[in-house]
This record gives sequence, C-alpha cells and structure tokens, in this order.
Amino acid sequence: MKRILSLFLVFVMLFCIVGCGKEDSNNNTTTTEASINYTDATTETTTEATQSSTETTTKKTATETTTKKTNTQPITIENKDFGNGQIVFYPSNIKEANTTYPIIAWANGTGVSYDIYKDLIISLANGGYVVIANTETMSADGTAQLNSVDFSLSQNKDSGSIFYGKLNTDKIGLAGHSQGGRSSVNAAAKDSRIDCVISFAGSNFTEEAEKLSAPTFFIGGSADMVVSAKQWLVPAYENCKGPAVYACMKNAIHTRCCTNPTDYTKYALPWLDLWLKGDTSNKAVFQSGGKLSQDSAWQDFMCKGI
Repeated sequence: MKRILSLFLVFVMLFCIVGCGKEDSNNNTTTTEASINYTDATTETTTEATQSSTETTTKKTATETTTKKTNTQPITIENKDFGNGQIVFYPSNIKEANTTYPIIAWANGTGVSYDIYKDLIISLANGGYVVIANTETMSADGTAQLNSVDFSLSQNKDSGSIFYGKLNTDKIGLAGHSQGGRSSVNAAAKDSRIDCVISFAGSNFTEEAEKLSAPTFFIGGSADMVVSAKQWLVPAYENCKGPAVYACMKNAIHTRCCTNPTDYTKYALPWLDLWLKGDTSNKAVFQSGGKLSQDSAWQDFMCKGI
C-alpha cells in the first residue's frame, strides 16, 4: 500500500511542479543574493488560482537581490554543488564571520530536485543557517537527509573546507516538503542528533510519526489536493511523542511553499530559532493564544508540549 501511495504522489507531485513553473532554468547558479526579513513578511490573501500567470511562471535569473525592509545590508547566500549529491547554501562571508551557524538538512519532494525549492532554502539560510540540500528525489526513509548531516559534520572537521569550524554541530534541524517532510520525520526518529523538524505538507505515516520525539512543526494547506492535511499531517501530529505544532494555511495548494516561501518562513524561522538558537521568546508564537493561533491566514491550529 505504501508503494502504491508513493507512486501516486510521484505522478501528482510532478503535475503540480509543471504547473508551478518555478524550475530554475540555470542549474549552474553558484551565487544568489537574497535578504528576506521574515519578521516583516506579509501573508498574501490571494490563492494560487487567482495569482497572475506571470508571477507563477517567471523563471529565476542567476543572481537576484531582494531589499530588506530594515536598514541592514543584504546578505549574500552562495550555493555550491560538492559533486557528491550535496548542495550547500551558506553566507558568502562565512570564513570571515566571527560566529558558527546551526545546520539544516533539506529533503526534496517526490520526483523533484532541490532547484524547485531554491527560494525557500535561501530564505532559511538567510535566517542565519547553513542549509544542506541534496539531489535525492525519493527521500522517504531519511537516509539521504542524514547523509547530508554526516557531510556537514565532516566538513566542519576538515581544515581544508570553507566550513571548517564554522558549523554549530550541536544544533541540527531537518526540513522537507511532501515526501521530504516524511523523510524529515523518519530521519529525526532514527537519529538523536536532530534537535527539531519542519514538515511542509509532509506525507507522514502515523506508524512512523509514533517514533518521533524531536520538536516538530507540521504545516499543511487547506487546498492541498496532493497531501491532505487531515489525512497525513493531523494524525502524525497527534501520534508523535515530542513537542509539536500543527497549522494549516488557508487556500494553500501543495506547492505554495515553492511559489510563496515567505508565507512559511514567517513562522518556520521562529520555530528554528527557538530550538536551534535558544531564542525562547519565540515559544509564545507557537502556544495557544499566540501569534500563529491568532493569524487569520491560518486555521486548525494545535500545539502540545510547547
């Protein structure tokens, strides 16, 4: 049954990606400028069905710059393919920076590569994280994602690496979309090194979520016809053992995190900051009566252990 469901998700996911039109036409991009202030992000109230075709089909150029609403200077995020399936997004000044960066390992959805998620990944990296993506397109069991974690730890120890001594290897998060959300749950259930998880529209199986104790943010979409939030995410939330939050974005289809990433980083980054940077001020955001539960763009909020 799981194999049949996985094959079904492959076909539907590919259909959604074609319609999304966000695939990067230049897969050799090595440097992308971005600066997204998630605290100022404004949730869009239009649905994907009413968005202009120009917005959803515009292809990305090799270099893009988005100006912050604050007075801080834009941060340059570079990405590099290390030739072994690992693609790392990191600040261009990482060698000179007098800090270490928590790690996020990213997992892709069914049948698609990391390219479709570049805007979202850049947004996460721009929050002060080093994000390791990969080329795996069938990621469910979490193996590729944990390989990304192992890769980051080895790079942190390698004196010849740009990441030498620059990664906070005690603070590791996982994030993924669709099958990648399932990967994140499975990988965290297997590995005690993982501090938190975000499952974007994850096809999470209940019996797998039952093994999960890491703090997890389950994000669904009310218009998602690929991964029904009530069928997949709610049971996973209800059965996981650790602290957890569930919320469903109104009118969001399956690929909204690709087309409108700031809708999600508005809360994804505070979640990561809470568990990976120790910013306990963000705990209230995810408690009953907090910012997320009161946000009219979201529905069906639930939390436990927060």
